Amino acid sequence: MAFGINYMGRVSTSANNDTQKVWIYNGTATGSNETVATIAASGYFNAFMVNVALGKGPLGVGDLIIINGNDASAFYTVQTITPNVTVSVFAASGVVGTSNIQDGAVTANKLATDSVTTVKILDDNVTSDKIAASVLKYVAVPLTAANIIAMNGAPVQVLAAGGANTVHLVEHACLMMTYGTTQFTGGGAIGLQYGNTAALAGEAASSTIAAANVQGAASTMDMVEGALSSGAFTAVANLGLFISNNTAAFAAGDSDFVLHLWYRTVPTV
Repeated sequence: MAFGINYMGRVSTSANNDTQKVWIYNGTATGSNETVATIAASGYFNAFMVNVALGKGPLGVGDLIIINGNDASAFYTVQTITPNVTVSVFAASGVVGTSNIQDGAVTANKLATDSVTTVKILDDNVTSDKIAASVLKYVAVPLTAANIIAMNGAPVQVLAAGGANTVHLVEHACLMMTYGTTQFTGGGAIGLQYGNTAALAGEAASSTIAAANVQGAASTMDMVEGALSSGAFTAVANLGLFISNNTAAFAAGDSDFVLHLWYRTVPTV
């Protein structure tokens, strides 16, 4: 079929024909029985014009046409009225796409309490920073051979301080060495401590790993457990965790490590 004037109706009531007008077109099975795409094609509404060559109405540029097709409904605006009447989609009826929403316009207050569910969260997309402080967290810290050699005198921070009135509690940790070409010599027991104190002399945060465990010529994996002793929490509150070793500095080795750390950050008050 084609445009049928009996299926076109004016919704707006203003007597001023120079203002924007609102129309509705019935393309459903009770009307012209056509799809929205067919009705919205260039020239479809030419027959509705008094003189399309001269751009004489009743349609005007900017008019709104609600097109009800036999497949969908949509709002269109009139773009041109000569030499052909053309329309462009204003917005799909009942649909708001992400492109229609201004960046930052949706706040937490606009979301239903139960609108964010686990099925809507991508796998591996929730980081430790988004989890409550007291929940078990994990971090992997790469350590170079240079870090290991220097950490007797210059402990390496593996976790920043948690903030005022908090303390990090180590659940367990795993120190993994990927063997290079040269073995480490010297050194001492390796462990985690609160604060930056040389030679592992700070408040202990974990049990220790014997120096011999990292002096071999093979890749190794050593587990330690948390080891916070009883006492005043002022010695450990709001302090970062550092890795160090006692006795003496390691030397010679060229193997790199990764420290895998599981911990909780809990309030002290």
